[in-house]
Amino acid sequence: MKRKVLCFLFIFFASRAGFAGDRDFTLCAVAGFYEVTDNRFLTDLAERVAAKNNLFGDEKCTQAIKAGKEAGERFKKPGAQRTEIDMQIIRSSIQFSNQIYDAILSRVKF
Repeated sequence: MKRKVLCFLFIFFASRAGFAGDRDFTLCAVAGFYEVTDNRFLTDLAERVAAKNNLFGDEKCTQAIKAGKEAGERFKKPGAQRTEIDMQIIRSSIQFSNQIYDAILSRVKF
């Protein structure tokens, strides 16, 4: 029985360590995007979620914030050429916004 418990714990912690390097920095890009597009509400929410997930301070998060800001700048300019990365960041930002507003509206009764 002890051996099974030890094997379970080893597998559990080994799998968690494997995921630590594969963190998703999409929220960092979303926070950068909304910061440039002057949406303070969604910027604050994205930053809070990223902070809660301990993403800030990581170089990849810093790069994602920069990419999000660049995508936001191009998004604000009519006719600006957008890259595929810009489109991914815009889609992620829209998805994040929809999730937030859906969560809020699910708790509000009219």
